[in-house]
Amino acid sequence: MTTILENSELKLTIRPDLGGRIDQLVDQKTGREWLWHPPEYDPNQTRSLPVGASFDEHWSGGWDEMFPNDGEGLSQNRHLVDHGELWSQAWNVVETTRTSIKMARFCKTVPVSVEKTIRLDDTQAHIEFQFHNKSDETIPFLFKHHPAIVIEAGDEILLPDCLIEPVALEFSTLIGRAQKTHFPKAFAADGQEIDLQHIPPRSAKSQEFFYSSDLAKGECGIRNARSGTALVMTFDTADFPYVWVFQSYGGWRDYYVLVMEPCTTMPYDLDVACQNGTAAQLKPKERQIRTLTVRIQR
Repeated sequence: MTTILENSELKLTIRPDLGGRIDQLVDQKTGREWLWHPPEYDPNQTRSLPVGASFDEHWSGGWDEMFPNDGEGLSQNRHLVDHGELWSQAWNVVETTRTSIKMARFCKTVPVSVEKTIRLDDTQAHIEFQFHNKSDETIPFLFKHHPAIVIEAGDEILLPDCLIEPVALEFSTLIGRAQKTHFPKAFAADGQEIDLQHIPPRSAKSQEFFYSSDLAKGECGIRNARSGTALVMTFDTADFPYVWVFQSYGGWRDYYVLVMEPCTTMPYDLDVACQNGTAAQLKPKERQIRTLTVRIQR
């Protein structure tokens, strides 16, 4: 079920059977693989998971997406499952061409059909999601991209001017105060100013997770210090007003990876987001399209 899309800049390996995800994203000029997988990952693996499987226990890297929620629980009288349901389920392939693939799923936890199209132009990849609310009620939701990115010490997190704040201080080992600061600055528990832009070595054994909001423009990515190239995502901030940044620098599960997550909603608790007015919404019978572009910056 693997589909490969290529242009002069990118080679994408798509796995409809693994949540419709981009499983590999290779720089055609340098051969660099940008997407991370855990050491035990077998790219030839198959799987069959129920809706509601534990994301952390089955995470195998690549570029997943989360919908209609992140944190598991009861919301709007619906039981929403861990990290949503898109990542764990096989997608139906609707159409393929030499430079594109369209996939579809009808959700089980919410009455929403989803179409995902990945299309290459001469230099970039365009990822489009269309959501169709089949019901007569408004459905609040969270949708986010979840690319696991390969990192090296000295790499640079690329964010525009924005505000950042920790997702959960009990997870953080770098940020120590629950306050908003301007990226890349934050404060440790003792009040010392810290810089979050540059990636420490695996030996740091640290971990961090922060939200970014009030983005000056819709762009984020990672620059590799060794090659000078960067993986850059661009989007309309009306589609993705937030970027979540998850970092394990040898800390969480001994992984060395960064996940850069353009997202519709903040925080991860959908009910709290509804109360705060920061949840995305699908109106009755509404169709929404949200797009994101990926490129290698040289």
